[in-house]
Parts: sequence; C-alpha cells; structure tokens
Amino acid sequence: MRRNQQIKVNEMLLEREELFLRIHAAEKEVMRIMGGDYPFTTIELPSNRRTKRKTVPARAATAPTPTDSTANATITLRRLEAGEARYRVTYRQFAQVVVEEHSDFDAVRTLLACQSSQLQVQKLETLRADGSVGANLD
Repeated sequence: MRRNQQIKVNEMLLEREELFLRIHAAEKEVMRIMGGDYPFTTIELPSNRRTKRKTVPARAATAPTPTDSTANATITLRRLEAGEARYRVTYRQFAQVVVEEHSDFDAVRTLLACQSSQLQVQKLETLRADGSVGANLD
C-alpha cells in the first residue's frame, strides 16, 4: 500500500471509530433517560460479513523512499543524536491531548505521516536519558 493510500485508510478508520463512539454515547443517553437497559437491536455490519475474496495477481511493490522530513512542514524529524534517548510527541486526537514517548524513529515517522483532521501533532522533542529535553524539533 502506498503512503498516501495508508494515510487515507487511517483517516477513514479514525472517522469510523469516531462514529462508533457517537453511537455508544447516544445509546448511553437513551439508557439514562429510560432508567436502565434498552433492547437495542444488533445491526449486521458489512465489515462483519465473511465474503470470499477474489484473487488479484500480485504486482511489483514500490517501497516509498524514506525521508526524514514529514508531511507537516513545521516539524522536521531527525534521528536521535548522541546523548538523546527517545522522542516525546504531543498530539491532539479527537479533542484530547496525548503525550507519548518513543525510541523508534520509524514509529514517530509513521505518526507524523498519519496526521489528519482527527490527529494533529503539536510538539516533537528529543529527551536525554535523564528525561530532560534535548531538542525541540517543531
């Protein structure tokens, strides 16, 4: 799968998750109004159906050339330098701020490449082994 296809799939999966969360919230509100359980019907989702897939002939895969700069022009990712132990990424996902630490360059690059309206990286820093900030990459 090409990078732009993967980004589009990730955006759609995030949108799907957001819609399921809205359904869950609506069901909880109905149960609150009713004062207890409500017999919701289970809907058969197309993604739950088992279908026979057609075999498609394999085509030559072209691997994207890795680059150290990301789609977001304001944040430039680089490999960790001497004295730096990991990255700290701050991002907003579904109106929540999330802070994660990663030591894997490829994991951070993937996170930066998957930005969309539901996921926006706000800050990228490198951390030393003692936990202090090494460099601010944004």
